[in-house]
Amino acid sequence: MTFIDTIAKRLLHKATLTAKRQIADHTFHLTIQGDDLANLNYIPGEHLRILVGADKSTSMQDKVRTYSVWQYTPDRATIDLAVCTHATGIGSSWVQTVNPGETVYFSGPKGKFTVDDSGDYYLFVGDPSALAHLYEIRRNLTGDKKVFGLIYADRITDFFADLDGGTPFQFQVLPRNPGETVIEQLHSLIRQSQGKGTLYVGGDSRLCVTLSHYFRYSLNWSGRQIKTKPFWNPLKTGLE
Repeated sequence: MTFIDTIAKRLLHKATLTAKRQIADHTFHLTIQGDDLANLNYIPGEHLRILVGADKSTSMQDKVRTYSVWQYTPDRATIDLAVCTHATGIGSSWVQTVNPGETVYFSGPKGKFTVDDSGDYYLFVGDPSALAHLYEIRRNLTGDKKVFGLIYADRITDFFADLDGGTPFQFQVLPRNPGETVIEQLHSLIRQSQGKGTLYVGGDSRLCVTLSHYFRYSLNWSGRQIKTKPFWNPLKTGLE
């Protein structure tokens, strides 16, 4: 173990991986549990930063990956995570080799791509890398909210259900970065909706930019109505 790894483990919180199973072609469901997960000041939609590169000869930045909290259960001191493996980086390697019983080192939860109850209706858009995150936000909306979700992937075997087995979002097989197709579908829904809308977009950074620009400048939505989170970029590494 390197000196950097030793210091990092002393500074980070820790939990035990209690369960791991593959739920889609490129997604694993992990459950972690431990005293450091008790009584967290958690807002639905926050994430953890997890040390995945211990004992690897790489920079500290590349030793850590960000994963959305799929569900936090405070009375059991557990957090569920959905970890995608589309990339071939250090995070994908970690999730495929880590086993129940091992210690997971983390910081957080934190983040700004969180639940916002101020809307009258909601549009959720993303690929499987954002699916667990969007499930968590949807489950924690209060009141009678109209919700539409469009989750796309280039093959059907990349989709997975929420923790309760439900599939409240519409799944569509589409190519990557399907901006025009998504805009066409969302525009039709917006015309049928009343009140203040809220848009959540997660996943491919290109689609986040396209939809943010369209809603802000073509539909004149305010910045507070548009929530985006680029989980990955096809030209970069380190966002997995």
